[in-house]
Formats: sequence, structure tokens, C-alpha cells
Amino acid sequence: MQRFLSISVLALVLLAGCATRAPVGAPSPSVAPGAAPPQPTLGAEQQRLAALFDGTPVVFAMQADGSLRVEVPLRFSFDPGSFTVKPPLAAVLDRIATSQRRGSSRVLVVAPGDKRGKGLTLGNDRAGSTRDYLVGRGIAATRFTLSSVIEPDRVRIVVSESGPPRLQ
Repeated sequence: MQRFLSISVLALVLLAGCATRAPVGAPSPSVAPGAAPPQPTLGAEQQRLAALFDGTPVVFAMQADGSLRVEVPLRFSFDPGSFTVKPPLAAVLDRIATSQRRGSSRVLVVAPGDKRGKGLTLGNDRAGSTRDYLVGRGIAATRFTLSSVIEPDRVRIVVSESGPPRLQ
């Protein structure tokens, strides 16, 4: 029994050592230790996010100017008359925050108000709530531009690496 335990421990140590080594012939990492990995391009992010949310009504599209446009239907973003971020929108925002936290891109948030009652004020509150959610996940507040609209019925986020973001 003692010999079996010794062999088992040795096997685990050897396996753990193999797990931390790069395979023979593998390229060495191009990022210096302690340095941040390179930021993926917005095109690569669009493809990754579109695949991740495939089968959902969330749209990830590249615009003609090279910026990334994200659209989330209002019914999955906010309850009627509310500006509290709903979990489906939060899931999208979490992915955007993860990819944009270290970058210097600019972000435009366009949120719809409603046709009755608070109108554009509600849209401004929703855009601010969306921004605040992303700021809470590490994106600097200075990188945002906010806008409110009555139509259409979706939250739109535009991420631009070159110049101020705008809808196209």
C-alpha cells in the first residue's frame, strides 16, 4: 500500500510538471512576462461575440468606419418605465467590458426612452445606467458618449478605436 501511494504521488507530480510546460515545438509566448496581452481587433471581437451570442436577438456588426455596433432589444435590456439593467443586457455588457477594459476605445451608448411619460429623460437615464454598469466593470467613464432616442426599441452601443463613435 505504501509503495502504491508513493507511485501515485510521483505520478501526480510528474503530470503537474507536464501541465505547466509548453509542448515541444510550440512557439514561445510573444508577450513579455507581466505585460498585458495584445488587444484583439474590433473585427475579431465582433466575430467572437457574434458566435458567443449566436441564436439570440443580440446583433454584433461592423460599421463602415471600422467601429463595432452592438444592438440589444429593449425588452431584454430594461423593464417598461425602468432604467435598471436587466440580466440579458448585463451579460452582453460583461462581455464588452472584458474585451474593452484595457483598451482606449471610445464608447457611444444610445438608449431608447418611451413615447409616453418620461420620453427622452428615461432614455438618458437608461444610457447612464448602461454606462455606469460598464464603468463598474473597469471601463473609464471618460471614454463614453451618451444619447437618448424615442425610436427604435433597442439599446445600441458603438465601440470605436479611431475617433468619436457614431451610429451608421
